[in-house]
Amino acid sequence: MYNISRNVKPISVNVSRIDLYDPKLVKHLVELRQRYDIPPEYLELEITESAYTDDPEQIVTITRRLSEAGFLILMDDFGTGYSSLNMLKDLQVDVLKLDMGFLKSSDNSPKGGSILAAIMQMARSLNMQTIAEGVETREQVEFLKSIGCQFVQGFYYSRPLPAQEFEKLI
Repeated sequence: MYNISRNVKPISVNVSRIDLYDPKLVKHLVELRQRYDIPPEYLELEITESAYTDDPEQIVTITRRLSEAGFLILMDDFGTGYSSLNMLKDLQVDVLKLDMGFLKSSDNSPKGGSILAAIMQMARSLNMQTIAEGVETREQVEFLKSIGCQFVQGFYYSRPLPAQEFEKLI
């Protein structure tokens, strides 16, 4: 039993490509959530963008079933893979986790920032939240705020921490 006086935070779990082909995946995840009495909003599932290219029909089906079971679906590493933007219309995805590679250009071209701004606009029109991963500088934070990115994560805020240190931080 958990201490309800704590400020509970959602956790994200990476779902591998192999897991996506397990016919018992949804049942297994629902059973785990029930066994440990985890409210649906506290368990998020991250599926890497590259997984969407393997078998689009299977991925559409499994993300729909996971969404129907109450899971929040995050597309991880958006912008690093070669998936088609066309897939976004068919997938049950709630959140795009954006790769900051767009802002790490060796030629300091403004194209990366323009692409991120366009992705933000697209995400808003699709009612998707956005999280920028790999944020390392104040300038990146300010730019992301200016284009409407809702959440950021990265070394700018903290390096990975042991559980005890994380608990002290929050």
